[in-house]
Amino acid sequence: MKTLYVENVIKKIGQDVELYGWVDSKRIHKKVVFIDLRDRTGLVQVVGDEKMKTVNSEDVLYVRGVVIKRPENLVNPKLKTGAVEVEVKEFKVLNATKPLPLPVGDDGYKIDEEVRLRYRYLDLRRPRLYKNLALRSKFIDLIRQYLFRQGFLEIETPILSETTPEGARDFIVPSRLQPGNFYALPQSPQQYKQLLMVAGVEKYFQIARCFRDEDPRADRAYGEFTQLDVEMSFVNREDVMALIETMIIEVYEKLGIPIKQTPFPVITYQEAIKKYGADKFDMRTPEEKKKNVQAFAWVVDFPFFEKTEEGGWTFTHNPFSAPKPEHMENLLGKKNIPDILTTQYDLVCNGYEVGGGSIRNHRPEGLQAVFEIMGLSKEEINLKFGHMVEALGFGAPPHGGIAPGIDRLLTCITGEPSLREVIAYPITSGGRTAVMKAPSTVKEDKLKELGISVGGQSEDKKTTFDKLKELLDKKAVDYELSKHPPVFTSVDAAKIRGVELKTGAKAIIMYSDDKPVMIVVAGDKKIDTKKFKEIYGVRDLRMATKEEVKKVTGVEVGAVPPFGNILGISLYMDMSLKENQEINFNAGSHTHSISMKYEDYEKVAKPIIGNFSL
Repeated sequence: MKTLYVENVIKKIGQDVELYGWVDSKRIHKKVVFIDLRDRTGLVQVVGDEKMKTVNSEDVLYVRGVVIKRPENLVNPKLKTGAVEVEVKEFKVLNATKPLPLPVGDDGYKIDEEVRLRYRYLDLRRPRLYKNLALRSKFIDLIRQYLFRQGFLEIETPILSETTPEGARDFIVPSRLQPGNFYALPQSPQQYKQLLMVAGVEKYFQIARCFRDEDPRADRAYGEFTQLDVEMSFVNREDVMALIETMIIEVYEKLGIPIKQTPFPVITYQEAIKKYGADKFDMRTPEEKKKNVQAFAWVVDFPFFEKTEEGGWTFTHNPFSAPKPEHMENLLGKKNIPDILTTQYDLVCNGYEVGGGSIRNHRPEGLQAVFEIMGLSKEEINLKFGHMVEALGFGAPPHGGIAPGIDRLLTCITGEPSLREVIAYPITSGGRTAVMKAPSTVKEDKLKELGISVGGQSEDKKTTFDKLKELLDKKAVDYELSKHPPVFTSVDAAKIRGVELKTGAKAIIMYSDDKPVMIVVAGDKKIDTKKFKEIYGVRDLRMATKEEVKKVTGVEVGAVPPFGNILGISLYMDMSLKENQEINFNAGSHTHSISMKYEDYEKVAKPIIGNFSL
């Protein structure tokens, strides 16, 4: 078993050591070979003879040797082990690597996310990402230590559950034993943790996995995320806020992370809207942003309800919240609804909402009134929430809680551009799992066993033009659709449209490492494939055949619109197209074109932008 990590070699001067790790780099100087050996703790230089010339970067290596001090003028101050090196007596290649499909020696930001997540097990070799994972582990450990000292129990709640009204779509799981019925993956453990309060647990927490089928953003993971879930009995709003605030201050101090202001400012919702224009805001100065200072604040006194598009009422945060005590009469009487304030409290940091909670309605009549204001019938309330209303009638204590987001807090701490950088195996922005190939089709016999027949073919019957028009209309984008004689080249298209060639958005389907991608360049440009491969760490790049284009896009070559997102493939755009105020392109047909503002195109198509044209 490995007993010595690289970072501890500095303590073994003059001793024989055994090391295991990966070859980070190799340098040959005549008959002497220098290798930087890497493990999870860092690098150390090992020095061997020409037998080591056969070793390659990223090979897995065993080394036995003696640790010696390096001459003063050869000390590397950038490394923990820079004052020593290991003279090799014996080495063995435990596993020789194949050529890597992506470089792992840089920060990885310029590599296509789809490629990085496909090979996430290699991507995680980057010191930056390992550092993020190590920070995440320590962060959660410190949270646990704090809450255990406060008398909390860590309790797991079910993953297979029932659908709940929490503002996002559910992921559903079919039941084999109850054909035609489905479980839902929990958007949060909200109801279960409240039922633990009814059970008399009094202090509960969980590092909870939550599942929401909502659109991905840089600050929101698609599919699943992790939150610190906390619930307590016999507390008021200030008690919960004080507990979490003290926890954050202690954890951040132990990690050496600067906080702008303590105690955290407490701002009402109305004050936040008036001062910042939003209930999520960044209070840092430009200098504090450079230093990545963490600026926390509480936002309180939210409206309990807001109007729906249909003219009814829905909750602003959580239907299980209690109103402020002075508003309980209005809630029970279902009057002055716009004026009812909730006990909700949000924690914001650096412009993000990083947590939210509330004191709960612990009496059944209060929860019943919320659902009635929302327009639910007694039958619907009983069907969906009868268990909660019933449970609260069995002596439920006053209780409240909160659920800070682990992923979002760590994104703020690290200053990463996306929370996918602080998650080991995140789902891609396109909704596919890292490394694995889910979602995927299921064999017919499995579907039959579950009593499921796959419909949903209506989407497949939509033409590419239908999908494009639906997307633009949904995003309320202004565009002009025109019909003309068929055109098959960018030059002909520009002539018949009466526009400059450079305004054409030329969409080309290519295969990048055997995966279809869309590359868009201005009509007067060509793709510099060598440059593209260098920028995105691609080994192979080839043009799709006519048959492949039709299979991937549903249309003929030359008619492909520049929207990879309607086809479920990655979209790369050369920055030359940004020079146009307005762009033009074929709309899934050789006889139809669309003209629209470039800024609207970028907003809706969401391309990965680079500089790779000729």
